[in-house]
Amino acid sequence: MQKDPLRRRLLEQRERLSQDQRRAAEKAIADTLSAKAVTQGWSRIAVFLPWRGEPDLMSMWKAWHARGMLLALPVVVSRDAPLVMQLWQPGASLIRDAMGLQVPAESQTLRCDTWLVPCVGIDAQGGRLGAGKGFYDRTIAVTPRPWPRLIGICFDHALHDEAVSESHDLQLDACVTESGWRDFKPRSA
Repeated sequence: MQKDPLRRRLLEQRERLSQDQRRAAEKAIADTLSAKAVTQGWSRIAVFLPWRGEPDLMSMWKAWHARGMLLALPVVVSRDAPLVMQLWQPGASLIRDAMGLQVPAESQTLRCDTWLVPCVGIDAQGGRLGAGKGFYDRTIAVTPRPWPRLIGICFDHALHDEAVSESHDLQLDACVTESGWRDFKPRSA
């Protein structure tokens, strides 16, 4: 399977979502995530700020922070390095990282029990198609075990049957779309 044509197609579909479709989908995603966060006892969560049309879940991040959950944002230190999860709270000062994304100005790392990972696409086995830079793949490869829960976040249109995973690609434990939660087979050790 060629990843680049699939990535382009899925990004184009994401861009075509109307504001009403997007808002309804983001609310459904947030409701599902909040329920799982409570039932699974998440306390230290890697989240993301939306980029290139990813779901905007900022209102949920604010609510989680208000409940005492610790949040982290992924930071790109350099193009070939793993991500660093840095402690973040909504409203804190932000700067730009090596990829130009907004990240915490303060640099305190946080080991998270759950990573909410934005996805361009997700295949039926939980293989993640990301933006194509490999940051999450490199990061999980060097993360000590036990690994955090890896939960993919995308819109329904991004779920597809075309296998995209290669041996080095991030394998998700589950994903959330506006249609709800989907578990995948556990990763092999």
